[in-house]
Amino acid sequence: MATARILLAEEAGLAPFAPNLLGEAADAPKVVPVQDGARCLTAFTKLVKARQPPVLVVLDDPLPRVTGRGTATAMRAIERGLGLKPTPVLFYTAEPADDSLKALLSKLGRAVHLQRPADEAPAEQARRLGVAVGRLLAQLRGK
Repeated sequence: MATARILLAEEAGLAPFAPNLLGEAADAPKVVPVQDGARCLTAFTKLVKARQPPVLVVLDDPLPRVTGRGTATAMRAIERGLGLKPTPVLFYTAEPADDSLKALLSKLGRAVHLQRPADEAPAEQARRLGVAVGRLLAQLRGK
């Protein structure tokens, strides 16, 4: 069975913590860090083409090259074009959700926002993200 994956596109310095974001459980999805929105879309497309879509995509916003919002919108277009169900998206940003992000979350479906404390060290932000992702995955699995 293929390893489940979570794509993590962010600029807060969390990439070094990605391998242990969800602990060391054998069944934990592999967290794959990507540097920007364009690389996230490339990784997403490769996984979808391999019939192994990610179980979750975590996006910062803004991101270089393609924003988090643009990345999520493009993902949905790819999924619609291929007749796939929407991949869950977690926006993990330093800013609170403004009205335009709230509208986008509603339009995207299966998308939520969590504000990260901008003044926290990356290790603590990664710990918080790991807890949030664990809870989100449990909800998605119905546990």
